[in-house]
Amino acid sequence: MPRVSKFIVVVYVLFNLLIAYTAIVAPAPLDATYRGGAMTPTREFMWFSIGSFHLFVAAVTSIALRMRRARERRAIVLANAGFYAWDAATQWLYWGHHVGLAPADLHVNAGVSAACAALLVLAAWRDSGE
Repeated sequence: MPRVSKFIVVVYVLFNLLIAYTAIVAPAPLDATYRGGAMTPTREFMWFSIGSFHLFVAAVTSIALRMRRARERRAIVLANAGFYAWDAATQWLYWGHHVGLAPADLHVNAGVSAACAALLVLAAWRDSGE
């Protein structure tokens, strides 16, 4: 895997681990940006589940770093890009407003997802070796 692609993927994995840690260990600041009052055990479990998903994403994406075939690595990286593009689009088009995110928080959150998607597409594009 080319150095630029590897760097992007490693940073992406670390980013997902940070999200997982925050969502599992200290979700209150994340939860506070959404309307709905005090965090309930159900919402706390939701954050735990989101954190667990990001652990899975980090694990699967880490596997791509050890794969020999670029085609297979690109498939994993592009699947991750699709996930983050979907996340950004659905936040901007519906969920951000529906759950009561402030416009600035919405644009930062969705923008980070869109940037992740774009960087992952770049990583896949640069990984042209077999």
